Amino acid sequence: MTYSIMKLIELMGDQFPLLLNTLLERIPIIVAGEDIELVDDITESLSTLCSHRHKLVFWRDFTSESEILAVWEEEKHNYEVSRTIVCGLSGNLRLAMDRISHFVGWILAVPIGFTVLGVQVTENTLQDMTAHILKNSGNCGILRVNSPSSINFSLVRHSNSSLDVEKKIVNKILVRKKQSLERIRRLLTKSLRGLNVSDHILTAVLKLDDESEKLTKDVFEEEVNNYVHAARRAVTLLSRIRLARELGASTTLTERNLYEAIGWDGGELPDLIRFIRAEWHEDFSDCVKSGALSGLGAWVDSMWGT
Repeated sequence: MTYSIMKLIELMGDQFPLLLNTLLERIPIIVAGEDIELVDDITESLSTLCSHRHKLVFWRDFTSESEILAVWEEEKHNYEVSRTIVCGLSGNLRLAMDRISHFVGWILAVPIGFTVLGVQVTENTLQDMTAHILKNSGNCGILRVNSPSSINFSLVRHSNSSLDVEKKIVNKILVRKKQSLERIRRLLTKSLRGLNVSDHILTAVLKLDDESEKLTKDVFEEEVNNYVHAARRAVTLLSRIRLARELGASTTLTERNLYEAIGWDGGELPDLIRFIRAEWHEDFSDCVKSGALSGLGAWVDSMWGT
């Protein structure tokens, strides 16, 4: 059983935007539960929430910290290389604990009650793993899997994110899915009007579960990619602002100028800055400020050919 995006949204409710934000900001996530197959399944499923990233599986795609650190180092020097998301499945938990100290962008399965490579995994193991991750990470998410239909998510440390972007993505999914399915059902009902078909056949024709899942996935990926692309445009612009500052110019952008330039209108500025830091290893917080600007409007517009 693989958890679709819609299934996760339905099961997690108000917790889903926080989970999505945690994944986007590449904060490590531990998936803990007493069903090893379920824990691994959810770990794999969470990686699908970041389709814009390149998925790596520990012990299949790499086996040492030096390898993953080399990948992250390449990210720092090349904006165009695919960013990574890492899955650590249950069978390799002990190896991850022994070999890895930096877990940026990891989703790690912890099968409580099972023995993994000679280690009995308990609640204490979960606590040890959390502490191990927090040595080199600012935060850590815990996804508790109580049953296939009961999962709960929380962060070890409080998040300052407004979650505006993530909530907007969820709302757009729900609205667009409902509108699209209603249009399809109307068309199908109209096409069957006047035909002598049984209620059973009519119900079967109008059952759109598969279409609903596909539609949800398409809209979700579109909205996430819109955010990623807007952030990438912000990186391009802000890197030029930084260069101007390094050359001696007292140049900064306001939030409004930045958002207008990159064609984005959602979320708070600190959220965007944190996402850029996580995705591109750049901190542009000193390049944007509140207040009036003079003389930058035309220059900003010229960057996009307007």
